[in-house]
Amino acid sequence: MNGAEVNQNHGSGGNWIAFVFGAVFNLLGNVNLAFLIDYALQAVVGGIICLAFKVLGDVLSPLWERHKEKVKDFAKMKRIRGIKIGKKKRHDQE
Repeated sequence: MNGAEVNQNHGSGGNWIAFVFGAVFNLLGNVNLAFLIDYALQAVVGGIICLAFKVLGDVLSPLWERHKEKVKDFAKMKRIRGIKIGKKKRHDQE
């Protein structure tokens, strides 16, 4: 093996980093930064609102289930403190 056949790949590992940084900075020159900031702000606010609804739903869901059970139990009752619940008879139906 002579010296001409030696691999000449000495610094190519770092060339892709320079290419990526060059491409990113080239793209950033053409991008409206105010639009990106506005879009990021909208995304953050939308995420906060979505998270608030999720937490609110997680908190209110057990309360709603308990309320539905109470209403279901109330509907099954025939008497409440001695008062009969049912259809009222009209005078002409006796």
